[in-house]
Amino acid sequence: MEKIRGLLNEARTWFERLSIRERRMVMATGGAVLVFVLFVILFSFSNSADSYRKRTEQKMAKLREVQTLAASYQQATQARQAIEQQLTASNVRLMSYIEDKATRAGLTVPNMTPKNDVGIGDGQIIESSVELTFTDVDLRKLHDFLSSVESGPGVVKVKSLRLEPHAASENLTAWTTVATYKLKQ
Repeated sequence: MEKIRGLLNEARTWFERLSIRERRMVMATGGAVLVFVLFVILFSFSNSADSYRKRTEQKMAKLREVQTLAASYQQATQARQAIEQQLTASNVRLMSYIEDKATRAGLTVPNMTPKNDVGIGDGQIIESSVELTFTDVDLRKLHDFLSSVESGPGVVKVKSLRLEPHAASENLTAWTTVATYKLKQ
């Protein structure tokens, strides 16, 4: 503390020895240095605050992205579970199911060929399919039949459809493959 007082006394005596013009110059220079130091301090605080705001905004943006991803993951998980539940509950006897739907649509299936069960994906899903051939069938009846097949219980889909129109009438020949899916047990 004594050293500081000694330095202040030396500075005061040095300042008092200066002329009025030199004192003004020293005070103006000291004021300019003080303003510059204040500017640097305020500028650094401003930059620091801006960087904190930017980092906070970046973290908030990442948090919003995580929340969005979590919501979409939850929706995807629910959709997957719903499909798995459908596949687990699917116990459609495809041949009798198709005959029933064809009878309701007013059709007869002259040719129905079952195919071997096939594991799809990772082998956990079993596909059972039947190839159907309709000769001389009305397009509206075929449409009604295929729509009712896909709207039934379980997971039943029309995998392929090939149509060949008859030139003499409005009927056609249709080849289609209908498949049902279930989880391997």
